[in-house]
Amino acid sequence: MLSKLKIAALLIALPLLILSCRKSMVGVTGTCSSNYADSSYQHPKHLQYQAILEKYKKRGLPGIAVLLEDEDGVWVGSIGKADIKSGIDFKPCTISKVASITKMMFASAVFQLVEQGKVNLDDKVSKWIDKDIIKHVKNSEMSTLRDLLQHSSGIYDIIDDGDFYLAVLNNPNKKWEAEELIKFAYDKPTKLEYKTPALKGSYSNTNTLLLTMCIEKITGEPHAKWMNELVIQKLGLSNTIYHSHDNLPSSVAQGYYDLYNNGSIVNVSNLITGNGHGYNGIYSNVLDLHKFIKALFIDKTLVSQASLDIMQTFIADDESGNLGVGLLQQYKKIFPNDMGIGHSGRELGYSGDAHYFPTKNNRIFINLVNYGTNGKTALRQVFYDMRDEFVTELLK
Repeated sequence: MLSKLKIAALLIALPLLILSCRKSMVGVTGTCSSNYADSSYQHPKHLQYQAILEKYKKRGLPGIAVLLEDEDGVWVGSIGKADIKSGIDFKPCTISKVASITKMMFASAVFQLVEQGKVNLDDKVSKWIDKDIIKHVKNSEMSTLRDLLQHSSGIYDIIDDGDFYLAVLNNPNKKWEAEELIKFAYDKPTKLEYKTPALKGSYSNTNTLLLTMCIEKITGEPHAKWMNELVIQKLGLSNTIYHSHDNLPSSVAQGYYDLYNNGSIVNVSNLITGNGHGYNGIYSNVLDLHKFIKALFIDKTLVSQASLDIMQTFIADDESGNLGVGLLQQYKKIFPNDMGIGHSGRELGYSGDAHYFPTKNNRIFINLVNYGTNGKTALRQVFYDMRDEFVTELLK
């Protein structure tokens, strides 16, 4: 969530963004096509779901794609524009930035490395990260790789840093190196006191950044190689890209945000907040995300049940007091007894969710929207209202 400091940073630095002459990484959006055999119109709730899409398009969301699965099958639908200026429709096949849903894919690769004996989750971070970095990142010396995964390290979150957002705006499209990003956590206060065993957790993108750095030292290879081989290629996710390691195709949706909080949305597609460091960078569509969720949770073809059990272990969130900080996230607002397990994604110009509901016959909810909800704007609540209305209908 963007703080007032971050919003101020965005506004202050905007003139620098406008003057930038860097080549855009997200170009003009092209149309997409898919061989997906869609039978959504036959689903018993087709009219209800379509009405929800139309409702939230009227309320101002630029483009929306939703996929739901229940006992009656899969329903997929979309509405709005992937590129407003060019008039390109947002379709189920449209590729959009999934933001922190990336963490779930990265973790799936890490646990496969654990199962192969390549990675030990109880290794100290300090075993793999240079001491000149460790001495500047509080709590990193005693934290383990497991702490990084389950967000129990208490390490400062670079996404909470105003200087980081100023740097993003002053350097749009910059391909950030891990060693550059970690400096935004240097000598910053911890989010919570480190304890073992962990009694509380606090979500921090820096945890995942450090984990990618550790994985690369352990394996001697780029972590993106493992992301591609163990998740993307393994599942045949042909419309999933790990940016900035891989180039983006032309079918990527533009991302929008109400930058001035005045009801006028601005294209912020090329404000790159550290893509490709585990905490974000995946671009995908709802069809590929569905394959991933099915493989991970239902078919269990990615990791073992033992690994999945660890992934689904949650500890108390220091910020909210609820059970929910961990390798995955829980969606529990509407039906607390029927929690959705998966991950949400929130970025400057993109939002999404990918959850399954084990207590409701493994029903699945996935959505991608090309509007950023990391900041308090009117459309932020519209997005959450849409999400809640779809889940309410799905779980009936």
